[in-house]
Amino acid sequence: MPLLLSILMLASLPLAAFAEAPEAPIIPGKIEYRAWLEQLGAQVSPFYEHLFSWNEAQEKMDLPTEVSLDPQGLFVSVRRPLAETIKMEDSGEIEESVTVGLESYGVVDAPIELVLETVLFRSGKPVGKTEGSTRPVDSIFGSRRETIRERWGAGAYYITNNKTGGGLVRDQNDSYAMIVRGSPQQGYLVFSSFLAPVGVTETKSAFTIVRLRALPDGKTDYRITSRYQGQPYGFFGKENGRANFGFNPARIRQGQLEFYAQVKELKEKGSISER
Repeated sequence: MPLLLSILMLASLPLAAFAEAPEAPIIPGKIEYRAWLEQLGAQVSPFYEHLFSWNEAQEKMDLPTEVSLDPQGLFVSVRRPLAETIKMEDSGEIEESVTVGLESYGVVDAPIELVLETVLFRSGKPVGKTEGSTRPVDSIFGSRRETIRERWGAGAYYITNNKTGGGLVRDQNDSYAMIVRGSPQQGYLVFSSFLAPVGVTETKSAFTIVRLRALPDGKTDYRITSRYQGQPYGFFGKENGRANFGFNPARIRQGQLEFYAQVKELKEKGSISER
């Protein structure tokens, strides 16, 4: 490879690919986790405080009653994410018509270890391995490749992805920092934050928190909140874009049921299909 081309390729990679930051915090509280992300040079989400407030509230909250009333044990809500987004857009804190948000609550009919394994599979970890790549089936993108490796200590992962073929949803080539903390007995917390582009992408920030807790009947209490910013949908019109793209409960539910199906496949077959 010509020297100049090699230099240009290296220059295009995020600093996080080279910089060895201190190991990830063992207890990723709001202050510790943010400090770590800033050391990595991550783009901290404007919704950071909102998501941590949600996380702290979940400690003492039961699952919404809607979960037990749903035939598939799943309840998706966009009420709070949408209200927060509108308020921040109106105040000028964030750009209009680029935010996607969700809160999802459910009971997954599988042990907590299998649910966590599926979460990590969707981030690049092959089943039964510690590092590697996967090609998860995706309801939005025609092609998706995730690669994961432990970089900042046990349970602290550097993730890259390549997502293409999404039609109106433009390509994403991103890197993320993920921390997994907990145990089957205590439950698990998963924090995932956008680091930097690793190619052409629309992503500007992203932050997701997943909470898992084992239930006495062998099932898993599963909760997730997420905010993504970057994909524009203002060309639909602000209200139509919000309703049909940014905060569409039906589409979010489809994605969550896709996750449920992957957990079920892992439980029954010991593996998860890839595209």
